[in-house]
Amino acid sequence: MSEQQLKDFGARAETLVEIPDFAELDRKGHALRARRRVGVAAALAAVLAVAGVTVMQVHRNDVDDRPIKPPGSLRARPYPDATMETLDAGTYRLRPSVDDTLSAELTLPAGWNSWVGPNRYNGHGHGRTNGEALGHMTWYVGALVLEVDQVSRHGCSPYSRALTTPDEVVAALRHAFATEMLRDPEPVRRFGYPATRMRLRITKELEEKCTDNNAIFHSTANSYIQYADPGTVLDIWVVDIDGRPIYVQKAWTPNAPQAIRRELDSVIDSLEFKNAE
Repeated sequence: MSEQQLKDFGARAETLVEIPDFAELDRKGHALRARRRVGVAAALAAVLAVAGVTVMQVHRNDVDDRPIKPPGSLRARPYPDATMETLDAGTYRLRPSVDDTLSAELTLPAGWNSWVGPNRYNGHGHGRTNGEALGHMTWYVGALVLEVDQVSRHGCSPYSRALTTPDEVVAALRHAFATEMLRDPEPVRRFGYPATRMRLRITKELEEKCTDNNAIFHSTANSYIQYADPGTVLDIWVVDIDGRPIYVQKAWTPNAPQAIRRELDSVIDSLEFKNAE
């Protein structure tokens, strides 16, 4: 091909091929890289958020005894005691002791019943009261916060001598009537105070030897407490608050639904002790 033919071919090629605007390409490439960086950052933030939730869930286990504070925006209302009425969701203030300078606050989901401590169970039907539903229940969960001063060791209601310290209450609970030890007492820190934790289970002896008054312990705030059916598991913390034995109980029957068990866990985790307002 002659030199002139090459020049003519180059001229025709220029008319057929659009030369790119390299400045515009550079601008678009910069914008694309910026969008990619933003997208990667957003994805990384989402991953970190999920990982953070996962870490929180993994590290919150059964042996984690750190208290969980209830939402600060909730205002505590007086707990209605043993009225056997369905409670609204919210935070309630209980009086666990005859000493009115101490209060305990619990946050309850909707649908719980007002007893000496809040509880929940099935057996409700059309027209049945909460008290009538007890005769038809097949599962039960409940919480108690009380100052215990006597424990029955040999039968229904013949209580031990007066107990005045947390150590005395722990020692008496080791041999409480109609119970078996599932987890030996161990020192922990719970609800912001030193405490002793243990796990008991109610035995058939309670039904075999007790009739109407199946009381196992006495509290300064109530004459006696009635437990649920034999087989009920009791997680117990004897909390040392300025030398006073405050008894915290998480009770459930093994067949209680897992969703209700989680509600019970949240109720116990919400517990805070405060001075009376």
